[in-house]
Amino acid sequence: MSRDPNDVVRVYSGPLPQVEAYQQVLREGGIESKVVGTELTASFGSALSNSIELWIHSGDMEKAVAAIKEYEAAPRQPAGE
Repeated sequence: MSRDPNDVVRVYSGPLPQVEAYQQVLREGGIESKVVGTELTASFGSALSNSIELWIHSGDMEKAVAAIKEYEAAPRQPAGE
């Protein structure tokens, strides 16, 4: 059975750097995703700072949420170290 390309859901909405970090986490987990709304930031600047969205196939939602939670729970070194 092939996936319906229209069967997508938003998994996250927020600032671009966070969306890009989550997209990388999903990519590493083998989950396809699409970033939506970057053109709004280019047009309106910071007025719509949390308008960037990360969309995935609905069937990947459980796996995507688990991957994001694992990423958030992992300890990170401060920048510059």
